[in-house]
Amino acid sequence: MIFYPDLDFLTKLGIDRVQLASNLVAVQLGMVREGGGVGITHDFILPFAPEVRRVLTDTLSITRSFYLVRHEGDARVERFHRVAEELAQGIRDEVARLEGLVPPKASHL
Repeated sequence: MIFYPDLDFLTKLGIDRVQLASNLVAVQLGMVREGGGVGITHDFILPFAPEVRRVLTDTLSITRSFYLVRHEGDARVERFHRVAEELAQGIRDEVARLEGLVPPKASHL
């Protein structure tokens, strides 16, 4: 996996080394669920783990950003731009829903 300095929040917290680590969200959550200790995970994954309890919420807050990386040639193709915009908006909507910030949309099925 690619290392990105903005995701190195452990160094910023003064933590040099951890016993269990993974850069996969599902693995991180699995370790916490199975008693691997205290972990940092995405708010939007918590609805899938009701047994996990938030701690240190008044002491620690971390914000992560997600990026959609595209080939520069995509900018010249309108349909690629539309797909990227729809994908980005869909992800923003789903994260907001999972974090409980907005009610679920009515299904049209």
